[in-house]
Parts: sequence; structure tokens; C-alpha cells
Amino acid sequence: MSIESIAEKIVNDAKEYADGLISVANQEAESIIIKAKEEAKAHKTQMAERATEEVVSIRHKRHAAAELEARKLRLAAKQKALANAMEAAIDQLAEMAPNEYIAFLAERIAETDVKEGQLLLNAKDKAAIGEKLVQTANKSLKGGKLTLSDQTMNARGGFVLKTGAVEINSTLETMVYAAKESVTPMVLEALFHEHEGRYEKV
Repeated sequence: MSIESIAEKIVNDAKEYADGLISVANQEAESIIIKAKEEAKAHKTQMAERATEEVVSIRHKRHAAAELEARKLRLAAKQKALANAMEAAIDQLAEMAPNEYIAFLAERIAETDVKEGQLLLNAKDKAAIGEKLVQTANKSLKGGKLTLSDQTMNARGGFVLKTGAVEINSTLETMVYAAKESVTPMVLEALFHEHEGRYEKV
């Protein structure tokens, strides 16, 4: 799986997850706005003897406050959908078949162009694929001299490559969240534009 595939995975997961969240958020938003309208109507009756302009101003203020709250609900749903998609992408990478996972990590290691150093994995990956990953990575590096560290790291997957005083952090979490800046606009365009068009006038 390439970095581009990770980005595509994030977008697709966000689409799937957000439908339900946006629907719930917009139901809540609709309730808020309806309630605001009812309160404004009741307030208008109470103020029937006052100037019409004052009543209209109060109604506008109440409606504007309700719209703002509705927008907050929608934004929270969008943010939650994106965060969920990022986590789902990490899970999918961590759960790849061993050979596919080794190939993916070896490719990421080769991209560092570091031929000597120590690889740190989490305890699970170290036991399951550690030695084979080092062999595959060294072969990809054409004469690489990487070794498997006795230490382990606290991450869901990926690796940390130590070379001298330098540490290259390529945990799965780092890889996925590094793609967030480029992926977020795609998610917003592909997913939320259609929801905005559908629900903006709630």
C-alpha cells in the first residue's frame, strides 16, 4: 500500500462514516432552529404592543444564534468523521497481511535512503516480522546494514529508524497524520460539499 493509497483510504472511510454523523447533526440543528423560531414567535406575541422593528430584530437575533449553533454541530460532525477515518486508516495498515506489511514498511525504509542504523518496532511487530523486515529492507537498500534494535517502541505499527544521533519517526500514526494536511481538502470537497448543499437551509 502506497502513501497515495492511505490518502484514498482516509477519504473513503470519511465518506462512509460521515453520512450518519452529518444526518444526526442536522437533525439536532433542525431542532435548534425550530425551537428558536417557536420562541421568537411566542416572544412576538408577548411584545405585540411594542414596535414592529424591535420584534423583527429579536427574531433575527434568535434565528442567527440558532444557525450558529447548528453550524457548530455540523462542524463537529465533520471533524469527528475525519478523525475516525484517520484512525481507520492506521488500523487497516496495522492489520495488513504479514508479507504485504513487510513490503510496505521496507518501501518506507528505502525512501529514507539510510543504509546503516537500528530499526525499532513495537513488541508485536518485532516478534512477528522483525528479522524478515530487516532482511527485506537491507535487500531493498542494496547492501544495507540495518539491524533490529533490542528496544521496542510504543506505537500501533511502523518503525523508528535510529542512525547515530538522528531518529526517523515513521510510525503508522506519523505516516497517516502527516497526510492529513493534503487529505483534508479532498475529504471536505468529496464529502461535505454535498451535505452542505443538502442541509445548509435547515
